[in-house]
Amino acid sequence: MRQLLVRSCAVLLFVLFSIPSALWAGDDGFAQKIINSQCKNCHRFEGKPTSKFELEAPDLMWSGVKYQRPWLIRWLMGQEDNLYPNSYRWDKSTFSKKHMILTKEEANALADYMEKTYHDPRIKKSFVDMSTFTEMEAGLGAEIYREYSCLGCHQIRDDEEKKTGGPISVDLFDAGNRYTLDWWSRFAENPQDFTPHSGEYLADISPRKARHIIGYLMTLGVKDFKFYEPWKSEAFKNADAKRGGKVYKEYCVQCHGPQGKGDGPGAKGLDPKPAVHADLPLAEYPDDYLYNLIYYGGKSVGKSSNMPDWGMTLPEQSLADVIAYVRSTFKGQ
Repeated sequence: MRQLLVRSCAVLLFVLFSIPSALWAGDDGFAQKIINSQCKNCHRFEGKPTSKFELEAPDLMWSGVKYQRPWLIRWLMGQEDNLYPNSYRWDKSTFSKKHMILTKEEANALADYMEKTYHDPRIKKSFVDMSTFTEMEAGLGAEIYREYSCLGCHQIRDDEEKKTGGPISVDLFDAGNRYTLDWWSRFAENPQDFTPHSGEYLADISPRKARHIIGYLMTLGVKDFKFYEPWKSEAFKNADAKRGGKVYKEYCVQCHGPQGKGDGPGAKGLDPKPAVHADLPLAEYPDDYLYNLIYYGGKSVGKSSNMPDWGMTLPEQSLADVIAYVRSTFKGQ
């Protein structure tokens, strides 16, 4: 009996010491122990934003609303590439420190605790609806990314999957899997609100452009991202050419003319001249081309910037109707 009791105790001790993370993974105290013993050596989990030049690693007091849980767990388990090509502090080292690696149970416990504990009242629901984000918007966002010098510090991947961009800040080629949409939306308002004296600056950008670049970043690294295709929506299924004729008269005739001959009163001073719809087989033009041309303007499809973008003026039903009208009316010579 005594030998049996000793053996039972030995087995219990073996289990306790060999798989402690499995037993305590759901305990907040277990997660706190990891944070206090390992994470706080580099990261801050409380306090106000301070100069990047006073930090050793990114602040994590808002980590519960910044990172997507699946990515965070993979990162904690050492399954993701280093975020910084060189180091968090570009002025201190050319090598990134090796991050700790946790077990699956430890990573889940820590992710649970961070999601529950580390919030930021400034982070609200995003104004960007990714379910209506189009491929054209992603292209415009990529242009804005370069226009606003983001490529100077952050690396992404080009069309051949090669890294491109400055290596002095966090890479963004997997940003769509890493960060939350709500975080990006607030961070884009003013990055200096979170990390003063960093390379991210306050940009003079409209809400529409902000949607484009935020949405673009949320597609990076996301395999087979499903873009919204407006021409497949209910508005286009219910398109009415008669209603579209009224839209054409109110918004298009001024340049393209009442019969689509490019002789509207606004055409006289334009170079190049407006398109002559009467000569074009618009019924054969692709849906996405006509939609993008009208919604985003001529420049978006390689045409004249004299053709304005009507996307913020016309509701989707009016866009669908006017496309139905030009398709049924202008069939070329």
